[in-house]
Amino acid sequence: MARTVSQSDTVPKRIAGAGLALVIVVVVALSLLLFVRAFDSRVPLTVRSDRAGLVMEADAKVRSRGVEIGNVTRITQEFDGATLELEVDPAALEAIPANSPVTIGSNTIFGAKSVDFGAPATPDATTLQAGAIVEATNVTTEINTLFQDLTDLLIAIEPEKLNATLGAISGAVDGRGEQVGQTITDLNAYLEEINPQIETLQCDLAKGSRVANLYADVTPDLMRILDSGTDVGNNIVNNQARFEQLLAAAIGTGETGKTLLSENGDQLVKALADLRASTSLLAEYSPMLTCLIVGLNQGVEGATSAFGGKDQPGLVFKAGFQQGARAYEYPKDLPKVNASTGPHCYGLPFPDPDVHAPFVVTDTGSNPVEGMPNVFTSRPGPLFGPLPSPEPGAPAPPTLLQVMLGMNQETP
Repeated sequence: MARTVSQSDTVPKRIAGAGLALVIVVVVALSLLLFVRAFDSRVPLTVRSDRAGLVMEADAKVRSRGVEIGNVTRITQEFDGATLELEVDPAALEAIPANSPVTIGSNTIFGAKSVDFGAPATPDATTLQAGAIVEATNVTTEINTLFQDLTDLLIAIEPEKLNATLGAISGAVDGRGEQVGQTITDLNAYLEEINPQIETLQCDLAKGSRVANLYADVTPDLMRILDSGTDVGNNIVNNQARFEQLLAAAIGTGETGKTLLSENGDQLVKALADLRASTSLLAEYSPMLTCLIVGLNQGVEGATSAFGGKDQPGLVFKAGFQQGARAYEYPKDLPKVNASTGPHCYGLPFPDPDVHAPFVVTDTGSNPVEGMPNVFTSRPGPLFGPLPSPEPGAPAPPTLLQVMLGMNQETP
């Protein structure tokens, strides 16, 4: 007997089927959304590197100290490197110092690469901010890149020459294992001593570049000096006999000087000691010598004119007699060394023709000005009086004026 299904029985089944299909769609959609991290709150970061690596792809993992905190969303290859755009968890970003080193590497030789934020030696007080741009410090070398470089090297090296080189190295180190080991140990000790001075060495190298630039600037002058040195060397070679004579004469002069100094050393020391007073006085008044020499040089032009110039050289004198000082008296007029004015140029080396140089009076004995104003009134004798008689009762010699005028003492 056939059973008939009423319409009221099929409706609930259809509703149940539709609901099941809807649930399946929602689950799949949620799975897809979770897979693409649609519900995650991420912030962007940018990493710049000289290269991204052969196995770096989009959606690669981003780690901080081994913990996954995000992924790579985009890789842009540029002329001078690569730019990696990241999306990371903002909560994890707050725990990463701003100076954290960034490396691009992989856990295995052939594995996919990831971006790793390491721990800095001295963590910065600030942390990375959203949108920051950081530089990658290291990119792991892939094994295939290493193989490619090695292949290029082996292609460039001829096998027979490589075999000969390896044979020579093998023969050189055969039986010398202890020596090679000691050499490596010594090298390690040297490096341990050099490592603390690396910063100083870098500073010296930086300064060395400036020194090298300086030498590069003066290289033409150095080359000219070397060329001149070559000429001097050729002259020495061409005049070798004369130089030998010169050296022989120098040896003879040295022997003569040695004999002279050995025999007269004491007298030379005494003479130098006696010159100390004169040289000290000369050193004290040395500025006046400069003024005098330069002043004489300045006066050459005026002296040339005074002597008639270059066309009519000569002198014209107009002579006459002037009143003089009193006669010399002993011991009143004995000279003294008692001047203490110090060095003074008195207008030299560029004197003013309208200004007379001052007359300096010093305590040096006889004064040439003393007695001149009263020479006619204070003395009854002639202008140039007679000198005192050397002996009592002897007649006094005539004066200089009497001799010049043809007179004697009896003439009125």
